[in-house]
Amino acid sequence: MEGYRFVHREAVRFSDLDGFGHVNNAVFSTYLEQARLAWFGEQEPGEPMPLRDVILARTEIDFRSPLVFGETVEIGVRPIRLGTKSFELEYELRSGERVVAAAKSVLVGYDYARERSVEVPDRWRRRLEPAA
Repeated sequence: MEGYRFVHREAVRFSDLDGFGHVNNAVFSTYLEQARLAWFGEQEPGEPMPLRDVILARTEIDFRSPLVFGETVEIGVRPIRLGTKSFELEYELRSGERVVAAAKSVLVGYDYARERSVEVPDRWRRRLEPAA
């Protein structure tokens, strides 16, 4: 996938479909989550809980083409912005040569014990700085 060094693949499952026989829009958020977890896992190998210090603040999805049972969706993930307390990931979802969706998400450094935002942890900042 051009412009994306990391690509995650998901098979479209029967349970992903809605009454019209295509993937329900809500399922795209799950595809993004799985790709994000895989991307974070690649960045932090061996870490059992790589998202322990960030939280999802926003997701935006532009739907372009329906997915149906039996297709495989490829999800490219790349960082595009790094701020003090947040960063943004960009996604492209494809089935073969067809773009099925484009998306962005904002993640925030987060202290779950104190229930408040914090600066993006250094361990992520080092991996995200090329996006800045």
